[in-house]
Amino acid sequence: MPDTSTARCTTALDQALTSVPFYRRWRSIDPGPSRTLSERLTALPVLSKRDLRTHVPHGFAHESYRIGEGFSSGEIELVATSGTAADRVAIVWHQRWWDRSEREASRLHRVLGRVFAGEHREAVLTSPVCAGNLCHVGRVPMEERMVGNLLFLNQEFDPTAWDRSELQRMAEELGEFGAEVIEADPAYLAILARWCAVEGVPLRQPQCIVLTYEFPSRVHTRQIARAFPGVPLVSSYGSTETGHVFTRCEEGLFHENTATCHVEIQPLSGARGDPTVGRILVTTLDNPWFTLVRFDVGDLARLHEGPPCACGRAQGLTVAAIEGRVRDVTFDGGGRAVSVKRLDDALAGVESLLAHRIEQHDRHRYLFRYVAEPHDGGDVAESVPALLRGVYGADADVAVRREATLAPEQSGKFRLAGTTFDWNPEELFA
Repeated sequence: MPDTSTARCTTALDQALTSVPFYRRWRSIDPGPSRTLSERLTALPVLSKRDLRTHVPHGFAHESYRIGEGFSSGEIELVATSGTAADRVAIVWHQRWWDRSEREASRLHRVLGRVFAGEHREAVLTSPVCAGNLCHVGRVPMEERMVGNLLFLNQEFDPTAWDRSELQRMAEELGEFGAEVIEADPAYLAILARWCAVEGVPLRQPQCIVLTYEFPSRVHTRQIARAFPGVPLVSSYGSTETGHVFTRCEEGLFHENTATCHVEIQPLSGARGDPTVGRILVTTLDNPWFTLVRFDVGDLARLHEGPPCACGRAQGLTVAAIEGRVRDVTFDGGGRAVSVKRLDDALAGVESLLAHRIEQHDRHRYLFRYVAEPHDGGDVAESVPALLRGVYGADADVAVRREATLAPEQSGKFRLAGTTFDWNPEELFA
């Protein structure tokens, strides 16, 4: 099948520059149709969340689409994304476009595509702050947490505070609802999965589990796999702003959802990190109510440099890994960026870890906070400093501190790494 994504993105860019109010200011920068799509996009600025905060809702709709009429008819609505205060933005939500994005992305994994091709029941386990709105908080009956084919399981802001009754309820509801798909934040599902495994509570085995919302650490996926042996774990990457962007196929590589977006990877500069890693910039396709060009999602990805994927999918970018959030980058002694994925790889063999967070305090000082299995007799504290010095450098000063729990951020997401000092992300990229 020919790859038409370049032509479709070129059309989307031309329409944005001529018909979408915000992008008219970019027209003088565009080198024009005689240049390649890559050259034209690279010449343009990066779209930031600050731009969205300033110009939503009117700035990003095609001029022929009347925002007021769209809101009145229910075709669109204004929603807030989750995230920290600095990351949170309001966006124009078009449900039909989102559903199409999800459906097209599902086709990039054999099992997921088969399930989504028909009717299925899906249980959702994540923060109750869904798209920035309180969905189901408190003691809400199961029937009131069902929307179409979806059941929202969680009713608490902090999953580390789930008690026995909450965990038992969610396990029972999975079976009662008959979930064929579980869509979950990996940190949340890991807590439920481990408790059920330890307590011997049976869990309904779905046809597949879709891990999304945040970085799927091995600490999380190890616990999930023990409770759901043999169930495919499908990693789905996207954002509230951009829809579904990448799906990890059955061979382990991530494929671009060319049906509803175009992706660029802006590399790290050679002086600041591995140039095969870069930030994800997304141009949306066919969403006239909310047109994004070169939107900085705030995450890193690593390009696949090997042979074509064995799954046979060849359209769009193939990405070896999603490397975590830009804001969660830490730095080695030479000032080079260290992604969450690189840390996750380094800690892969520490089996007794249940949760962790790395805080960098200055150029050479790091604090590793962690939660471990009760049977851990100090193995984590003994092994981790050397593992992290292998990442940050031999002169890294690594302190460790065991915790009873590590709570999520206000957004409901768990931060795995970060600095306690400010730095400018724009300085990292070529």
